[in-house]
Amino acid sequence: MSCNCHGKGGVSVTRTSPYDQCTACAKKHVVKAWSLFNEFTYTDDNRDAMTGQLRLAADHLMHDHTETALLARNLAVMLEENRDAEIGGAWDALLSAVRRDFGEEHPEAIERLEMLKEE
Repeated sequence: MSCNCHGKGGVSVTRTSPYDQCTACAKKHVVKAWSLFNEFTYTDDNRDAMTGQLRLAADHLMHDHTETALLARNLAVMLEENRDAEIGGAWDALLSAVRRDFGEEHPEAIERLEMLKEE
């Protein structure tokens, strides 16, 4: 599913490439992986889905937000190798980073969220 405001230009598109640099797409993939992690972390199918989503997020971030892409890739490797005991704050760090990156490119979305909090 393509994002509604693709890339920094905010152009609505119907098709994207995994290598398009888009924080909206990346955020979507990270949130999906995090949701899967909080479901059935012990099944191979679920872990493969998580790591696939994280690697897609890394693709959407690798040029414009390299540090966040590396957080996603490193977390995917830990999950692939079943090193959950080492994850620690990796999810929190990745979620914070992708939200920050998205917010920097889409400040209007952050402003709308703040207005919703006040209602």
